[in-house]
Formats: sequence, structure tokens, C-alpha cells
Amino acid sequence: MKRFDGTLEELHALVKETGQEGQWSQPSANQHQFRSNSGAVLNWWNTAKKTVTFQGPEPAKSAFEAAIDAAASGDAPEKATAPVAIATSAQPAHIFVVHGHDDTTREQLERILLILGLEPFVLQNTSGGGMTIIEALERQIGRTPEAEFGIILMTPDDMGYAKRDGEAAIKPRPRQNVVMEMGMLLSSLTRERVAILVKGFVEQPSDAHGIIYLHFNDHVKEVVPRLADRLRSAGFNIDPGRITRAAT
Repeated sequence: MKRFDGTLEELHALVKETGQEGQWSQPSANQHQFRSNSGAVLNWWNTAKKTVTFQGPEPAKSAFEAAIDAAASGDAPEKATAPVAIATSAQPAHIFVVHGHDDTTREQLERILLILGLEPFVLQNTSGGGMTIIEALERQIGRTPEAEFGIILMTPDDMGYAKRDGEAAIKPRPRQNVVMEMGMLLSSLTRERVAILVKGFVEQPSDAHGIIYLHFNDHVKEVVPRLADRLRSAGFNIDPGRITRAAT
């Protein structure tokens, strides 16, 4: 399903028909979101395009999308007799995620944030609401940001060197968009509300020293305790049990 032309109430009913349990929230004015307990997420933009997107870890994401498609076509399987619980409590905290080309690491981070009870916002998982990339960034992390915290994921996606040093000085670097968006995040949210995660060895921007970096080698879960400390320092109430689950 790429779009849904019904009402929000009809979408609620459609999700309920799949038998999925989870929570509804409204991250922004026109965006409605259902976060399944499986980790899969459905986003619906109540705009002219009526866009629907799915995100989250596999296979939960694909299974949820298939269930929605089946329910929309009238082919949903019989549900268990137990009622489906869809919570309507306060929406989870909105976390803006900056990333490069390492999709596996990005998905690891998304999954961890969901386990921690937080809501990752990944620009490529949205339609952008008809906005350009810069407009979407300004909305999320501009002067009046919707995001409450930002996480920069630095992965060794590019290679580079200073012209004066020659090719012998080539080193792994993050993508240029990651460096640009890191600057926007630090300017908008301040250092207290930003965490920078670094995978392996990555050359750091020359004028970004003095910032705390959280280093890991293979999996984002290696830095979960320290990431949770950063979030707590920024005022987030993170359940210790969720931290344990996210780190294992």
C-alpha cells in the first residue's frame, strides 16, 4: 500500500483488522503513526497525496505491510478472539536520525530507539510531505524544531584526504550530508540534546572537536548504556528494563 484515501478512523479500523497490537501517535500536524509492538511502523500523511510508508526492522516491517495490504483487499486472515489493544497514550519522544549509506547500522539504531520507547525520524522513510530535503530538515531541526533530540550516525562511507597531504593520507570519512546535518543539529538542538555515534574509525570534521563521540565497532547495541545516559541527561525518562533489552 502506497496511499490510503480513507479517514483516520477507517485506517485505525484497518490496522485493528490485522490483529497488530501497538500505539498510535501524531508526530506532526498531518502525520499519523502506528507503532506495532513488533517494531514495525506505519506512517500516514493526511495530505493531498495520502501517502503511506512503512519502517522498522525486517521481517516485522514486511509482515505488517503485507497484513495491511491483505486487510485493505478484504483478504485479512481470521484474528484471534482476544481483543486487540491499541494504546492512545502520549506520543513517544521524537528523535531525528542523521545517517549515511550504512543501512544495516541505521536499522540497528532504529530498532534500538523503538525498544527504548522513542520514535526515530528517518527522512528517507517519509514522503517529505511534498517538501524539499532542506525544507523537511528545517521543519524537523530548524528554529522551532519538531525533534526533541538528535542522533548523528557516522559510518565510514567515503574516503578522502586534503589535497596538500596527497593520496597517502586518505582516510575513511562520513558522508557530506551527515557533516552538514550534524552542524544543523548542533546549532538547533545544542550539544546537550545531540549524540554522535561513530562506527569504527572515521575521520572527524576538523572543527568539531570537543564534542562527545560514542564509538562502537560492529553493532549499535555496544553503545546503548552510554546513549541512554545521554538521553537521561537531556531529560528523557528511559526505563532500565528497556535499556537492558536494547543492549542485548
